Amino acid sequence: MASRTHQLTVGRPPRGTFGTIVETLESVWGRRELIMRLTLTAIRRRGADSVLGHVWWILDPALQMLVYTVLVTFIRQRSQPDFPLFIFVALLPWKWFSSALGTASESIRKHDKVLRQIAFPQITLPIANVVESVFEFCVGLIPLFVLYIFYPGHLTAWVFALPLIIIVQLLVTIPFAIILSAINVFYRDIGNSLTHVLRLWFYLSPSLYSIETMRNMVKNHPPLDFVVSLNPFTWIFTGYRDVLFEGRAPDLVPLLALSVISILFTFVSIHIFRRMALSFVKVL
Repeated sequence: MASRTHQLTVGRPPRGTFGTIVETLESVWGRRELIMRLTLTAIRRRGADSVLGHVWWILDPALQMLVYTVLVTFIRQRSQPDFPLFIFVALLPWKWFSSALGTASESIRKHDKVLRQIAFPQITLPIANVVESVFEFCVGLIPLFVLYIFYPGHLTAWVFALPLIIIVQLLVTIPFAIILSAINVFYRDIGNSLTHVLRLWFYLSPSLYSIETMRNMVKNHPPLDFVVSLNPFTWIFTGYRDVLFEGRAPDLVPLLALSVISILFTFVSIHIFRRMALSFVKVL
């Protein structure tokens, strides 16, 4: 594979870091049909692997909602009006993020035989997993809107701003998926530790509590307060709750800043992926 790559680039002047990133983006766009085929295949396979199939994307966040409702409302006795809707608005996007990273981190290793036989942009594999997770997230929106039957006062016209928050989360998810898929080829403990890292990340985000409550909880611990401010899901969860729970406009400034940073991070992740991809076949 390595010799074939060199043959393809013979006679072509080096494009540099920026040129390499542009070339990768062009190749991904040119293989968009391949990405959709990989996505549909993964969706069908995952649905066939379990009895309930994609219904788990409805049941799983609903069961988590019940667990956290009991934990926060009854055991810890913290007051949060309409807590089931409040927590569900955070659980659903977090399941999307954690599921996307979990599947993307294994995407290169799971297709090792294909990589040895066919030359194609390997970066399409983690991207296809991210696209698949978007589809599953949309399935998970069904129980969310069912909850509005019990909490109709939270449903306002600002729900139509939901795609904006989804796009921001998608921009955040892509670079993490790309980098983890490459690193996991060389350091296979990444997949084992990812679950624990994501669990800690979830609790360091305003998931169980509002951003105001969490600020009060960490105000006497400056390092934690700093982590909360840098956490992208501080602003993603707040954005979702603004449009789905509070019924108001999202704060666009942090979301815009997060989008710009994520796009830059995506360029960096593509560069890292391309450099590491040269050794994939040797390691696999």
